[in-house]
Amino acid sequence: MKPFVFDATPLIYIGKVNLLETVMLFPEGKYIPKSVYREVVEEGKKRGKPEAFLIEKLVKNDALKLRNPADMRYLDSLRENPKIHAGDADVLALAQELNGIALMDDEEARGMAEIEGIEHHGTVYLLLRMKKMELISKDETIAALNEMIRMGWRCSTELYAEILIALK
Repeated sequence: MKPFVFDATPLIYIGKVNLLETVMLFPEGKYIPKSVYREVVEEGKKRGKPEAFLIEKLVKNDALKLRNPADMRYLDSLRENPKIHAGDADVLALAQELNGIALMDDEEARGMAEIEGIEHHGTVYLLLRMKKMELISKDETIAALNEMIRMGWRCSTELYAEILIALK
């Protein structure tokens, strides 16, 4: 079973809709690079973001493991791309190292994952997986999706339609 390596956006938005503890019920290992932790927890707490405190608690309880990629040469090669943020590079490098799945929504980072042969999914995958595992209902999935969009998560009308079709 491939472990999950979380980027900021899936953590933030799944946290905003109070489903992060549900994701922790997935059997896969769950990792977060320290750069993503700094962005989501340390910066989030300064801004009073409730999900930052929940993510910090999950790390303290070891449900979400803090880990940096070890292969600095590979990490540096990813960081050479000016369109890839430091956190994205850390997620990709750690996912590569763990033979895991990068959970990220950024288009550039997902494109880099494709090039590098790193399996990747996004926030929608987490919602659909919770539904498939019967951890949440179809109505709860749609409500969470709508709430994420209301809170600023970007979703094209095409993707929204695909999600609704997938839920049928």
